[in-house]
Amino acid sequence: MRISHLQALADIVLGDPEALALAYHETITGAEPVFESNAARGRFAVALKAVGMATDAARFQAAFTKLQQAAGRKDKPVEPACRDCGSTNLTRDAFAGWDSDTQQWVLSAIYQSTTCHACDAESDDLCRWKPIKNPPDELLSQASQ
Repeated sequence: MRISHLQALADIVLGDPEALALAYHETITGAEPVFESNAARGRFAVALKAVGMATDAARFQAAFTKLQQAAGRKDKPVEPACRDCGSTNLTRDAFAGWDSDTQQWVLSAIYQSTTCHACDAESDDLCRWKPIKNPPDELLSQASQ
């Protein structure tokens, strides 16, 4: 389990609506954390929202609305683009370790260093987040939940 997932679980246990709203916002916008699939991201988002609404619906919704307004995007999936050339062909450095229990490589950390494979730029602040023009239906439904 990733550190960011453990932090979100701690927020769930503590029942802090603002922290849950932040974790939910980061999950549905794809900013953090990293998941193995969009389905896993969707399930995690549903759990965060359910607990946030059950804890204190008004505070959770107010905090989430404030985050959406601050981000300047409302219920729209985003993707990273290169600040230099605009390409979305980007990768980030990461660290994976072998998990003997699951018999697979498990992502342990994602670093800020980003590389654009279109223009070869590399930087810790290379990503500029932009709305996805024609998002798949599953991302739209996750964002509006």
